[in-house]
Amino acid sequence: MEEEQSRVIPSFVSHCICCAARLRFASPPDPPETVWPPRVGLARRLTPAAHMMASSADQMGAVMVECLTRVPAILLVAWQAGTLFQRYRLPRISGYLITGVLSGQHVLGLLTSVATDRLAVLDNLCLAVIGVAAGSELLLSELRKNPKPALVMTGCITAFTWFFVFAAFVVVGNQVGFLSKLSANHVYAVASLAATLGVARSPASAIAVLREMEGRGPFCSLVMSVTVVKDVLVVVMFAINLEMVALSGLDFTGGGSGGGGGSLEERVTSGGDGASVHGSSPDAAGVHGSNPGDASTLLTLVAFLHPILSVAVSFAVGIASGLLMGQLLKPATRPALGRVLRPTWVLMFAAALFAGTRTLGLEPLLVCVVAGAVAANRQHSTGDAEREVLAAVIHAVMPGINLVFFTLAGTALHLSSVFNSAYIAAIIVATRLVALYCAAWVGCDLIGSPVEHKAVAWMGYVTQAGVALGLARTAVQRFPVWGQDFSDLMVAVIVCNQLVGPPLFRAAIIAVGENYAAGEKGARGG
Repeated sequence: MEEEQSRVIPSFVSHCICCAARLRFASPPDPPETVWPPRVGLARRLTPAAHMMASSADQMGAVMVECLTRVPAILLVAWQAGTLFQRYRLPRISGYLITGVLSGQHVLGLLTSVATDRLAVLDNLCLAVIGVAAGSELLLSELRKNPKPALVMTGCITAFTWFFVFAAFVVVGNQVGFLSKLSANHVYAVASLAATLGVARSPASAIAVLREMEGRGPFCSLVMSVTVVKDVLVVVMFAINLEMVALSGLDFTGGGSGGGGGSLEERVTSGGDGASVHGSSPDAAGVHGSNPGDASTLLTLVAFLHPILSVAVSFAVGIASGLLMGQLLKPATRPALGRVLRPTWVLMFAAALFAGTRTLGLEPLLVCVVAGAVAANRQHSTGDAEREVLAAVIHAVMPGINLVFFTLAGTALHLSSVFNSAYIAAIIVATRLVALYCAAWVGCDLIGSPVEHKAVAWMGYVTQAGVALGLARTAVQRFPVWGQDFSDLMVAVIVCNQLVGPPLFRAAIIAVGENYAAGEKGARGG
């Protein structure tokens, strides 16, 4: 008996130890599944999903209410502010921007960041129309009459402005907030974008000043021609510049000082900052399984050709779109109905063109500029009538487009970033003015302008507005990590140029004696 107990007790102890070990290291048992009654099981099981859907619907409804109630009120206040600014001979768009800044989340908080994001559709629509309007100002028939002065002055201003602004930004770039801990290569990349934006000019502002002053003469004609050519050129330059920066492989998150975004080949195949070459993987290129050196060479070649191909395809799509837009502008059999519908057609066409080309990975603003230029320069029996219709449509919609675009741009502005970079913006503005003075002096020498034009010619090229701000906004969309900080800095520069530009242009027109407005005749001596 004792012998049997001696065998049972150790066996029992070992069994307990094994059970304890299994309980200690085993995963916890799954909770028992609740069995719901047949009539309530489906409703109870859908409750979590229903709660999520209800919460999402509530948020969407709140954003819709905010957009439908507050945005119209903000736009109405912005319009009144623009009217007040215009009364004191200041640009209307400055009033729009200031109203937007005050209404944004960083001051009064009338618009939340979620609502601002939802309004990106309106932002894209405005960019599309601004692009079409900028392209439509380029009239090749006028440029062909005497192309040399406009092309020479455009070349001088572009070269001087780009190199001066680039050098200034490189000097102060490490003091810009988002660049302070990054390498010199990062500074060079952003400096190239800032320098390209420095080339931009505002055709709309120039036209407004010319109409106000009734400016007519060789000086005014030259300024207008250079402004239009330069804005088309800057859109092309910025499109190429964006592609080159995106393909550079620079990491702006602070994770590395150099090409932390990966090698050029890696970025071509995997993408980065939204700059992947669509469909250009080793398999797509037909190099899968081939010599790695040949594959690397091919991918590098594709990377360097991608900016050129992107711009070339954007040009081709813009030309085709301009021809199609011309069909929408043909004289209508019922003129009264056409005057009502044409603005809607153009807005819808421009918005669809911008959204479609952006989805395809092209340069949407460049496509819209080329489309506007082609639509305004069609040479056939109804070409002049179509050009007049396009001009009338743009004249009708641009006040509203400017109101919405500049007000929304103000709501997205980060005041802290602007204040921290205010002195850098001032340096860029001053450097650009010096560059314009030198460029205009050299350009006037080369084209043989009168002596009195040399001292004041630079004043006609200072103002910036829609196109420059539109390009800055495209940088935000392309580079979400640092694009907004870059845009904030450039908006400060653009606003300064917009404030000082029109008064300088007015003074230049008076100085050369080409103002014919009734209120200004005394200033020009008759």
